[in-house]
Amino acid sequence: MFDNLFSPFKVRGLELKSRIVMPAMGTRFCEDRYVSQRLIDYHVARARGGSALNIVEVTSVHTPSAPSMFLSISDDAYIPGHKRLVKAIHEARGRAGVQLWQGSIAVGMDPSAQMLVASDMPLGPDYTCPGITAEMIEEIVACYGEAARRAREAGYDCVEFHCAHNYLPHSFLSGGINHRTDEYGGSLENRAKFPLACIRAIREAIGEDMALFMRIGAHDDCLEGGLTMEDTIQFCRWAGEAGVDVLDISRGNIITAANALEVPPIDLPRGFNVDNAARIRRETGLPTIAVGRINTAELAESIIAEDKVDLVVMGRAQLADPEFCNKAREGRVEQIVHCVGCDQGCLDGFADMEQFPAGITCLRNPLVGRETQWAPEPLSTKSLKMLWAFFSSLRIILRSFGLISVPCIYTSALCLPLEHFTPVIVRLLSIGL
Repeated sequence: MFDNLFSPFKVRGLELKSRIVMPAMGTRFCEDRYVSQRLIDYHVARARGGSALNIVEVTSVHTPSAPSMFLSISDDAYIPGHKRLVKAIHEARGRAGVQLWQGSIAVGMDPSAQMLVASDMPLGPDYTCPGITAEMIEEIVACYGEAARRAREAGYDCVEFHCAHNYLPHSFLSGGINHRTDEYGGSLENRAKFPLACIRAIREAIGEDMALFMRIGAHDDCLEGGLTMEDTIQFCRWAGEAGVDVLDISRGNIITAANALEVPPIDLPRGFNVDNAARIRRETGLPTIAVGRINTAELAESIIAEDKVDLVVMGRAQLADPEFCNKAREGRVEQIVHCVGCDQGCLDGFADMEQFPAGITCLRNPLVGRETQWAPEPLSTKSLKMLWAFFSSLRIILRSFGLISVPCIYTSALCLPLEHFTPVIVRLLSIGL
């Protein structure tokens, strides 16, 4: 079952057991830029659940612009934590990558982080954030190289260069954002100089045996003067020549209504971006990942079987059910807890940090970020008898009111997350009421 989805994939020295990638989704589970045990537990649960590759979320490469709620790899002091994370993922039989990132205006969530922009950007009637200097460009390029060197030292199996979503490399590449008049602005060739320099620095640091992924948008949505599909294809060709092995094709940006495409809600079709990824793959010849509401094993299998792309991102699918991959591979699809595209915890965990102070959550899975704290515990015989007595009494009461007359499934899981108490999760497959 799902033979194509669970076929192996190899690029350079990276061998994956299936075509399913857990993407670099922000969690806010780190501790002041350092890897935390909570983040490790979160990744281990998905690696044990069968994910072929876990790409660790956006990780800052430049110390002054590193926001506190995101990981950093901008200094050697961060290496030990990343080593622990990689080791834990490997011990869970997974593979680990890290997404190298400079967030441009996105770092504004942390007022202490330095905001770097491609060209002068008005932020109010009395203030314009200046575009970074040529000297700063060279500094950031060097930071990408050093970050890649640390990633290799930490034991990561691959790295991903983030060149989408208004972050600094994309801000340079896009004519809708980059309004420079020097050698880094104007034509696509000029706008591509900075991100290509970053790619070359990364490739030099990681060597020839380590795979380099690149996340990039298929085109710029809702952004006047932005990247067309043809622009993206041309840049991806140049990126391949500079050392990129795999294209991770996303959509959206954070300065227009296209922000909805980054974490697509329920009203967007499943697999809405697959055809874009397929075209980019055909016209560049590079292995490609499809992204965008691919949340069922059946859909993922059809995409791979039709040879549209090489890999599929299944991110929120694995938030909702960390055992998604194992269940699909074993044919237990009826047991999968599916993502419904509600965005109520995964996106709102960033959009409303006051309401979600502890990081992301998931409507379908209360254990996100609490994988060991709220882990299921076996019940004693006495506890099981008490539960049976409770539901037996409930059955009598409901029947006396004529509310239930046929057998039914009362619930698939009873969660009791009581404060100061270890919660108990009981699977009740069927109760004859």
